[in-house]
Amino acid sequence: MRKLPLFGFALLLSQTLPIHHLLAQTKPTSVLSPDKKLQVELFLTQGQLQYRVVYKGKAVVEPSTLGLQVDQQKIGEGRAFGAVKRTSVNETYPWRGVHSKAVNQYNQAIVPVQGSGNTSGFQVETRVFNDGVALRYVVNKTGASTTTADDTRFTLPAGSIVWSQPDIGNYEGKYQKQRIEDVPAGQKAGPPLTVQLPNKQGYVAITEGGLTDFAGMSLVAEGQRVFKAHLTGDTKKTGSVETPWRIIEVGSDLNTLVNCDIVHNVSPKPDPKLFPQGLATSWIKPGKSVWSWLAGNGGVTFENMKRFSQWAGQLGIQYNLVDEGWSRWNDGGKDPWALLQELVTYSDAQKVKVWVWKAYPDHDGTPGLKDPTARKAFFKRCKDTGVVGLKIDFFDTESQEIIDFYQAALHDAAELQLMLDFHGANKPTGESRTWPNELSREGVRGLENATVWPAHNATLPFTRYLAGHGDYTPLTFRDIGKGTTFAHQMASLATFTSPFLCVAANPEDMLASKAKDLIVNMPTVWDETIVLPASEIGTLSLLARRSGTTWYLAALNGEKAQSVAVDLGFLGTGSYQAATLADEAGNPKADAIQKSSVSKKSKLTLKLVEGGGYLGRFTKE
Repeated sequence: MRKLPLFGFALLLSQTLPIHHLLAQTKPTSVLSPDKKLQVELFLTQGQLQYRVVYKGKAVVEPSTLGLQVDQQKIGEGRAFGAVKRTSVNETYPWRGVHSKAVNQYNQAIVPVQGSGNTSGFQVETRVFNDGVALRYVVNKTGASTTTADDTRFTLPAGSIVWSQPDIGNYEGKYQKQRIEDVPAGQKAGPPLTVQLPNKQGYVAITEGGLTDFAGMSLVAEGQRVFKAHLTGDTKKTGSVETPWRIIEVGSDLNTLVNCDIVHNVSPKPDPKLFPQGLATSWIKPGKSVWSWLAGNGGVTFENMKRFSQWAGQLGIQYNLVDEGWSRWNDGGKDPWALLQELVTYSDAQKVKVWVWKAYPDHDGTPGLKDPTARKAFFKRCKDTGVVGLKIDFFDTESQEIIDFYQAALHDAAELQLMLDFHGANKPTGESRTWPNELSREGVRGLENATVWPAHNATLPFTRYLAGHGDYTPLTFRDIGKGTTFAHQMASLATFTSPFLCVAANPEDMLASKAKDLIVNMPTVWDETIVLPASEIGTLSLLARRSGTTWYLAALNGEKAQSVAVDLGFLGTGSYQAATLADEAGNPKADAIQKSSVSKKSKLTLKLVEGGGYLGRFTKE
């Protein structure tokens, strides 16, 4: 009789036998979510640790291997489970992003696995939330060790649809939609990977959290509906090896995924000495910024940056981001730092604060920030000059060296009360919980790529932004936005979450626009976000977002015109003054603002053109 491969045997059993029969022989360990709808099962099959995730009685991750490779040993082979330690947590904490209060409720099991043969023992920590699962490995070591691979696999159900992007360095790939059966072996995916389950069962998203001193995890397809974890290089540790958390978000709808808190829940809490009020620490100030790089209104010269600060002051925008080029200023024979000090002083008079750009590596004849002494000296000089934040660029990988740099830079910046924004960077993994001074990071194919795809924009809220904030640099009046309407561009401001909201538009265009009031009063953090039911990945992003008592309705349409009915039932009681910007057929630059009075009983019909959008602000009367 021809033997099935181990994986195929487990999969065959999972399809033909009840759960209890399948796993009874392996004495499985199960962990239920607090609401008992989600379950993780850990089991040993012929000495190999495996798991599966079951939601409402159906597998959303089918039997898949768990394990690491540490010092040439395969951690994941075992004889039996040891005594399981179980705990539960139910807490909330202030948050900054899609909502202002994070929910951290889960049941946890710490499962020791006794090694087999020459392999070491280890443990798997499993947390099961109502909206997902987090797993990590802890390997007891005493000396130096090198982790060379992560053997965690994710086997998706037949008939699933996946959205992924292939850039595992800068995370700036364009998303593609595929049937899981059509994903070829070797295809790379930078998380989050989003999955629509078959038969309207719901959605899954795979990513990681709590990445602090390890190589980052991307995914690589193995064929047969399997994605495997892929580490960006080796990880060297001394003592116990604790991996970041491998996260599987699960929900019946897109609203559940967008509001999932697991990525930051599993990340370390902030140091109260550095952040005495946590996110509310006084020197951490979310806000909008003008930015000359894509504005099409002059370069990064000293005099032009003064103009941008003046315009920011006229707009009531808090920041001016001075990008690459300032370190070569020499106006009047003055050195760049003296001129930067003059700019800061001038900007202060406009009630505008200054951020500056800096490369992580040596760049264009200027030393980078790799050396700790040089980094601290540069940060200190920025602080002494009055700069409040830095945009640090050109990481281009998520190796352990880069991950360690993020932690060190955020710490050094926090000691000097500086805010940071990382560009040319990987996806967020909860850093902004540990370090509230990280106000944004790129890790997204944004407007800087100069070509806009409406379907890409309508995909991002349900893929990349599941990981956390993203510096897309939204809004342009220029031809780089060709293919989208002005309403689409405006709606992107309210869709792409970034507490440091760097606006790409020319300030003079903003000052002259009929939409000026909507732009300058746009929130950068939100109290509540609701994904409305008409949303469909790549086709339509339709979000209702609340700041205080004011609600915004933002629609990003994909590549086909459509008419969408919207119920304003998300509004509170009483009447609201509406200011709305909608598409006009044949006029992609339409910017007329309509005023009306609405209530929670009102219904709207959005007539969205190809690449169109809608932005509505509803202010409580």
